[in-house]
Amino acid sequence: MLTRKSIFLTICCVSLAATIGFAQDNIEKIKTKELTYTANVEPIFKKYCLPCHLAENENPSRLSLDNYDLLIQGGDHGNTVVAGKAARSNLYLKLLPNPPFGKQMARNKKRLTEEELKIVFEWIEQGAKK
Repeated sequence: MLTRKSIFLTICCVSLAATIGFAQDNIEKIKTKELTYTANVEPIFKKYCLPCHLAENENPSRLSLDNYDLLIQGGDHGNTVVAGKAARSNLYLKLLPNPPFGKQMARNKKRLTEEELKIVFEWIEQGAKK
């Protein structure tokens, strides 16, 4: 026989399970949000990397970040972007302290925020789509 207490506990458990499921769905949506160069990464590069990395300017690496095609073409140091592998992409590694060569980017400017670094990382991990 169902008592008020058992009905109340059942309702609470069902509500809690639904809430947990809803929260988990939202977390998965955030994790799997598809990032693109144009929508998510280009604004970051415009903020931090230009004008130093414009094609018309000379920079030691000859890496131009004017647009997606020039970025993917890369510069003198190879592996600018290894789609699906941020940890092997010089573009990402140069944004971190103690990069494999040279100095951390962006020089003479504020560094990218943790959120901006995550966007660049996730964009590369997702395949570095235009």
